[in-house]
Amino acid sequence: MTRIVFAGLLLCSLPLYAADDAATADAELNATYRSLTAKLEGGNLERLRDAQRAWVAFRDKECAFKAQGHDDAGATGTAHASCVAGLTQQRTQQLRSELDCAADDAGCVPRKATADAAPAAAGSCRAEVGAAKAEEYVAQCQQVSPATHPPCNVANACGLIVDEIKRGCAMIDKNAPAFCAQYR
Repeated sequence: MTRIVFAGLLLCSLPLYAADDAATADAELNATYRSLTAKLEGGNLERLRDAQRAWVAFRDKECAFKAQGHDDAGATGTAHASCVAGLTQQRTQQLRSELDCAADDAGCVPRKATADAAPAAAGSCRAEVGAAKAEEYVAQCQQVSPATHPPCNVANACGLIVDEIKRGCAMIDKNAPAFCAQYR
């Protein structure tokens, strides 16, 4: 009897897990899509929006097709949600690939011009230590700075950024990130 009740509860919860998977996949897709749209402009942005709308229509019709024919509503809902989650994860990977595409790759959609594309200003942290180390400082600074408008920017001097990291690490004390040890 216990096994039957447990099996029934398990089967009833499957649509909930499938729906959770679909919701999680959709949230990841939306975040990736927003990141990519922030890097595009003009016609490229419009083309991505058109492609995304067409993809959503495809996904919805494809999953409706795959979910049809089940004898009970629970199985139909689970099949539909699983399909949505799977296709959404695939689309997220496609958008991530485009997002991570190197600017000099001919297969990439051109990005809008950014401050990162500009040469490093004299006296900037980027000019002092290079882009990679400057970005590391900025990431650490943003993680620990309590300031409303922290100086966590590669255009600022490294000393200013490092001072803010030291200040933030000192204020956190307990549970400080591991990198704080090098600033004490």
